[in-house]
Amino acid sequence: MSYRKLFYAANVLLLVLFAWAFLKDYNAEWKVYQRHYFKMSAAELEKQASAQPDPKKASDLRAEARKVRNSPLEIRQIISNDLGRFDRCVTCHVGMDEYTNPTLKTPADWKSPYKGHPQVDSALVKAHPFTKFGCTVCHQGQGLSTKKEQAHGWVKNWERPMLMGAHIQGACVKCHGDFEKLKGAEIAARGAKLVKMHGCQGCHQVGGWGGVISVSLDDIADKPIERIQGYSFNRVRVNGKPLDQETEWNIQNWILGHLENDPAYVTPNDPFAHFNAEPVPPSAMPDFSKELSIADADAITAYLSGLTKEEMIPYRYHVSATPAREPNFADSKEHGHYVFQKAGCAGCHGVDAMEGRRRFNALGKGQPEFDPKMSEADKQKYMELGREPHLRELMGTYTKTELVAKLQAGVAASEAKKWSPDGPSPIVYMPAWKDKLTKRELEDLSDWLLSTAKKDDSGF
Repeated sequence: MSYRKLFYAANVLLLVLFAWAFLKDYNAEWKVYQRHYFKMSAAELEKQASAQPDPKKASDLRAEARKVRNSPLEIRQIISNDLGRFDRCVTCHVGMDEYTNPTLKTPADWKSPYKGHPQVDSALVKAHPFTKFGCTVCHQGQGLSTKKEQAHGWVKNWERPMLMGAHIQGACVKCHGDFEKLKGAEIAARGAKLVKMHGCQGCHQVGGWGGVISVSLDDIADKPIERIQGYSFNRVRVNGKPLDQETEWNIQNWILGHLENDPAYVTPNDPFAHFNAEPVPPSAMPDFSKELSIADADAITAYLSGLTKEEMIPYRYHVSATPAREPNFADSKEHGHYVFQKAGCAGCHGVDAMEGRRRFNALGKGQPEFDPKMSEADKQKYMELGREPHLRELMGTYTKTELVAKLQAGVAASEAKKWSPDGPSPIVYMPAWKDKLTKRELEDLSDWLLSTAKKDDSGF
């Protein structure tokens, strides 16, 4: 090929590249959204003009429609210096840009991303002006992006994807110490109550109170995805479906997955020491999928999604809560039931002490005598039958003095009895409550526990 032909070919190629770059930029996702939004807005104004009986007002509306239709396409953003936010969400969600659409309202039949912000007249929205707070402080996501998947945080390794549905109320928990009384945060408040009711604080610390058997939940929303084994994530199902590694491996789904799935299946560990020097039992977390509804699981996820220490939100943005006072109680038993929930006893002994939770390789009903010749599958099956003591069945064997003494002293992990001597140590442990609960709390807790004792056929 001659130099002249090569020169012509290079120029044609350059022209094609210029055309490709122009078309790619012209059809950028955010530009498509803006064009359509302005087209819809202009059509709405012309519709209003046609219905306007006053010729002057109709003319003004048509002039406004022409102006809107010719609006420039540009990157729009909200800069919040206090919060360190640079949110370009309004580049696509133009209806939520206060400078383009001051009322933040659009026709009711407009769909996302063209519709305005919901409940814009509510006290909740008015208390959080967008020009001050931006978008991602409440919704999360990747504020600098102008592409849908990236902006919503549905990409691999983005730690704070957009809070979806009820989970957005987790944002209230981050700043509002009084969120349990806050209008608009009812789902997160319900989640906090469910955490107490089901005894999560029996193993996890929350707000400096609770057990030390497992990790603190005070910063659970900050848990890096890199610390979660991909093997375990592959076993999680949300709404019965597996999670996509690129878009759905995030802390929200990790929390939700532990409530919708059996944690012992999600985190089976190594009970037969195939990969470790000593056997490691599966997750000791109860199988809440059998006692929580989907709505319950979402409420707890909303609450826990707001437990963060990483987000540097200035103190003046926080709303403190007055210290909660204990309610008045009709008698010692009612107070004792309150203490049972407060101390997280349900985490091991079930809601209202209805049954002992499972404890892998502890002693439990239905287990035969251990036989070392059993198959590994049979050993696994019988180790899974291990249980915490069933308090309602056990209470009839204690006097009040003995029970108070037992609660004061606690139960050391070394006291746990194994079904399989070669299996992992059961995670059976009760702290010494003498340093955590007052004398009155211990006595009233004993009164309530003794009142739950299972009666025989004679009624005694």
